[in-house]
Amino acid sequence: MARAPFSSDYENLKTKNQSSWFTKKKLIILGAILAVLIIALGVGLGVGLSHHNSGNSSGNESSPTTNTTTPTTPTGNGTWWKPTAGTTWQIDLVDNYTSTSPLVNVEAYDIDLFNNPIGAMRHIQSSGKKLICYFSAGSYENWRPDIAEFPSSALGNPLSGWEGERWLDTNSQAVRNIMIQRLQLAKNKSCDAVDPDNIDAYDNDNGFNLTQQDAINYVTFLANEAHNLGMGVSLKNGGAIVNETVGIVDFQVNEQCVQYNECIKFEAFIQANKPVFHIEYPGQTQNLTAEDVCQESPTQYSTLIKTIGLDAWYQYCNGTQLILPAGESATDPASNN
Repeated sequence: MARAPFSSDYENLKTKNQSSWFTKKKLIILGAILAVLIIALGVGLGVGLSHHNSGNSSGNESSPTTNTTTPTTPTGNGTWWKPTAGTTWQIDLVDNYTSTSPLVNVEAYDIDLFNNPIGAMRHIQSSGKKLICYFSAGSYENWRPDIAEFPSSALGNPLSGWEGERWLDTNSQAVRNIMIQRLQLAKNKSCDAVDPDNIDAYDNDNGFNLTQQDAINYVTFLANEAHNLGMGVSLKNGGAIVNETVGIVDFQVNEQCVQYNECIKFEAFIQANKPVFHIEYPGQTQNLTAEDVCQESPTQYSTLIKTIGLDAWYQYCNGTQLILPAGESATDPASNN
């Protein structure tokens, strides 16, 4: 019985030691579990971040964009031709120029992109003139070499008075891709600038309910692509969107602002020291004489008197005076006057 206390103490000590051992064991096990959890969490987090980044990349690639064509590579190093107000010019969209065609004494020529070979383009430039290349950016013309590329869904209503032309859905990616190809053709042909016509579908029964904002977006797209290729770009007419685009484009090509009494709409270009290349068709589309046009056109505008067909014939305004180039008649050959 004398061992009873010893036995009791021993059992107490044994119980205490066992309790301590179990506590340590629990701590070791808990520590091991915690370590495993930390490692697993780290691995999971790394994988999750990796998948997150990968998901962002995939999402960007698969999400709709405004340009599925590979962006043009800038070749102009941020520079392109930027004409100043008062630059003299000629526009001839009918004649096919050659490497020996006679040229008039102006600073810039506006000719058709498709109809003229590169030899003619370089002939104009080697004569010390800048080359503007015309194409329709807002209408389908059924005689152009790339007509098969336009999807039928992008063809809208006919252009009133212009056989074989239909308005284009300028929000269509297919249409924009075609215009990128046309701009590249202009670059390949050595054009200094482009003159994209018919951007003002908002003013017409276009068939797509295109708005002024659509036109602003489209002009911005054309300007960015042209500038990336080292070429200047015009705003063709588009009086309602001048304020939103004058800082984006490099010059204005205007038709008949005297006839429609809207020349004031384009003054912002002159204020920015950018030309307004201005055309009137007196005797054909308006009850004005060429002299009237020169009296009423702003003197800073680069004003031409032309036939409605935009062939080589021209007269021009020098201030308020009508000037007849050598060899030209005083009467428009297509006029009834």
